[in-house]
Amino acid sequence: MAESIVISSPPSENQTGNKLKITFTGPQETLIGPLVARATDARSDNPILNDVDSIRVIDQIDHDFDKFGVNETHAIMYALRALRLDGWTTEFLSNNPQATVVHLACGLDDRLRRVQADLTKVRWIDLDLPDVVELRNKLIPHPEGDYRLIAADATEKTWLEQIPVDRSTVIICQGLTMFLEEESGKRMIRQIIDHFKSGQFIIDHIGTVLLSLQHQVDTLVATGSSFKWAIDEPKSLEALHPQLKMVDCLGPTELGDHVFLPLGTRLMLSTYLDLPWLKYISSYMRLNF
Repeated sequence: MAESIVISSPPSENQTGNKLKITFTGPQETLIGPLVARATDARSDNPILNDVDSIRVIDQIDHDFDKFGVNETHAIMYALRALRLDGWTTEFLSNNPQATVVHLACGLDDRLRRVQADLTKVRWIDLDLPDVVELRNKLIPHPEGDYRLIAADATEKTWLEQIPVDRSTVIICQGLTMFLEEESGKRMIRQIIDHFKSGQFIIDHIGTVLLSLQHQVDTLVATGSSFKWAIDEPKSLEALHPQLKMVDCLGPTELGDHVFLPLGTRLMLSTYLDLPWLKYISSYMRLNF
């Protein structure tokens, strides 16, 4: 297991002007898919997330973006998911203006800039594996204020020891749990709650239907990755720790306005509510602890 490393200095400028070639494979390469989706949304006529910084980041990378199969529909669905999680984060900070934010598996997502947290009051932690952090350090400038970028495996405990527990804490965990072995994912959630004591978990997950259909997911096929952990009853996460209490749980049809989606996609989504096994083909939750 890799030892935790805190990267506290800002990234150096790329003096050559050459694009960075990505050599990741497997789950780490999947971080490119969401980046493509954010940039596709930002370049659209009616952006939802409007993450214009994603365009700057993607324009610095040399990679085969087409293999991820991200089209306008995928970009809209991703943007709706991210916007909802951003909104929950903003709401938490509104209620807890001096909180700690921990963004697990941050990849190349500069969520901090979208949320616009006040780093004179908020402590913000971005965390990912060491090679991802090394790449991020070359592409995304560190903000001024109380910010740290930590290189660590989120399922290990050592990184937790680096973060004080003097504030209420919101954990943002998007696009991670489904790639973990079930017991490893459950242990991660328990040890995070045991460390921080109080706050909120913002998390997404997949259902077993999507697990069985993963061979049709372009990002997984393109990267040779696989989903491992699925749940069909999101409320079951409450059983992982006595402090966990569900606040919200949304299926893919409940994330926001689908007016910009093609008619066929809207009709498909409308069937999800009528079929119990599809309602939580993916789920988006916030739980208090």
